[in-house]
Amino acid sequence: MRNLFILLAPLIVALPCQTYAAGNSGTDEETKIIRTASEMGISITEDSPVYGSPAFERVPAPSKPQEIPGPSGQQPAPPAGNSMPLGQKWGYLVLAYHAICAGITDSGFIPWADSAAGFDEISKESLIAAKESRYAPRGAGEDSLLNEEGFIQEMETLTGSKFNSGGNAEFLINGPASFAVKDRLMREAQKSIYIASYAFYDDVTGNETVDILLAKKKEGVDIKVIVDNKMAYIFGGRLLKKMEAAGIEVIRYAETDRPHDYLHIKMLLVDGNYSVIGGMNYGDVYSHKGNSLKWRDTDVLYTGPAVIESMKVFAKIWNPRTKGGLRLVTVPENTDIGGGQARISVLYSNPPTLKPVILLGMLKGIYGATKRVNIENAYILAIPALTQAIFDARTRGVEVNILTNSKESIDSDGKSMAEAILNSVKLFAAAGANVYLKQGQTLHSKFMTVDGVYCSVGSYNLHPRSERYDTEMNIGIIDPSSTARIDAAFAGDIAEANKLDPNAPRQGKPSWLDKIVENFFFAQLLPGRRGLAVP
Repeated sequence: MRNLFILLAPLIVALPCQTYAAGNSGTDEETKIIRTASEMGISITEDSPVYGSPAFERVPAPSKPQEIPGPSGQQPAPPAGNSMPLGQKWGYLVLAYHAICAGITDSGFIPWADSAAGFDEISKESLIAAKESRYAPRGAGEDSLLNEEGFIQEMETLTGSKFNSGGNAEFLINGPASFAVKDRLMREAQKSIYIASYAFYDDVTGNETVDILLAKKKEGVDIKVIVDNKMAYIFGGRLLKKMEAAGIEVIRYAETDRPHDYLHIKMLLVDGNYSVIGGMNYGDVYSHKGNSLKWRDTDVLYTGPAVIESMKVFAKIWNPRTKGGLRLVTVPENTDIGGGQARISVLYSNPPTLKPVILLGMLKGIYGATKRVNIENAYILAIPALTQAIFDARTRGVEVNILTNSKESIDSDGKSMAEAILNSVKLFAAAGANVYLKQGQTLHSKFMTVDGVYCSVGSYNLHPRSERYDTEMNIGIIDPSSTARIDAAFAGDIAEANKLDPNAPRQGKPSWLDKIVENFFFAQLLPGRRGLAVP
């Protein structure tokens, strides 16, 4: 009920402003897919136009990490239907208020309010920038452009972020692996613990994390915590007050110019030597502690110069918001740990912008592909630039594999956009991509790999919020060794998923809520219902 209320409030206000969408409210979903595919020169009723791509070479999946047991005693059964924990109910009124204000402001309905750029414009500019290169795209089987130093330099210029050498990257597959590392790093911290998180949850994980922080504060460790201000009204309010009472510095993030936006970054920095980022907040569904749901998620631990760059991102968020005695973050010039083989780039995105650096890095990577692109992302909508890049990759004979949530696996807060996700991935499948749908509990990972050489991983979802409202952080990694490990995890994930058949008949009809969501999201993404951003 809460996600329905949060969703409908902005839609009721914002939809009248989307005049181009009003005339399409009764359009049949399959007709729209066929029309968009037709404009791309492909068909969803015929074989893929691209042939000769090798079958996906499955590598052994990594062994499952040992589960961390929850507290002793009788625990309640996990909620059904992938339902998220329910926080403070009145806090959802705060979310609804900000959603309404954001929808009105960005729709252009108010003459004196700046409206955000449309996704057609973002996609057009992004595609032009990503395609601009001294290197012509290469066909399947040729040497990857991600091995060309000049192409890597182009990616650095495009994103404004350098691939720093001398790093190590270790992927942390699922909550038990990630929180075993994060808990240990915090317990062994000597100087500082800096955390940026969308939310702390009032559960086993949230409480255990706060207990660790309180203990380290008594030891004199510098602790700073950033959480999203709007989410703090729903989850973790008591925990935040407990930390503040103990002298831990806490900032509830809200932008001055865009107060309705969100901090979606999930980052841990310890002693200026270690950083962990990815998709996991401090809650049981992420850590698998307690007796909650156990989502499939991915974090990455990294060391080397990129940690200093990550601290600069934290300082960029923290320092302008210090007041009431909060101390500034001082970024060291060097880290004590280095010497690895990975080259790591730090990408910070604060939308809306016509230069979305995380998306640009992913697009550039796809245009450098000659063998295989693997995408694992919780929420994928057909951003025009991504649709075009996937189509172009398939035309070159590059294999594209995509894993996202099914209508059954998606979390309760995302149920209302499941139909829009399914429509989007049908376009990718029609272009010849292999699309897999998660079964069972929710997929929350956000990563992409290219040619076994490059990986982009972090908090960035491939849907409108990441380019409209959510401040995000990813890292780009050039390292065949670590990329091979995350590709192995991907192989294991798709082995447990169902492959989408774009020709299969629809199972059931979209609900009235599905149609509203589809119109609202796709009105932002695809003005005129076109699959391509550039003719």
